[in-house]
Amino acid sequence: MVETYGSTSGLVRVYRIKGAEVSLIAEGIKAHPMASFLVISEYSDEVLINDQLISRLEIVIEDPAKGLWRLKEERRLRTSEPLVP
Repeated sequence: MVETYGSTSGLVRVYRIKGAEVSLIAEGIKAHPMASFLVISEYSDEVLINDQLISRLEIVIEDPAKGLWRLKEERRLRTSEPLVP
């Protein structure tokens, strides 16, 4: 399905795909797939997740600029994986 989203740069066309499964993959975490939508922008080359998915995955963002995060029930601070070109 093609949709148009408003952004700070104006209107952006995106492709919304139903039926994807998402899992959090990190050291010491057992993956639990959950249903999600994929929204693909024709202008972006990065994977982004929204507040709804962050909440469902129980991620707590500690320092977004440094890529530091943890799980809701953990004290362990984690670091985001580097992007693969």
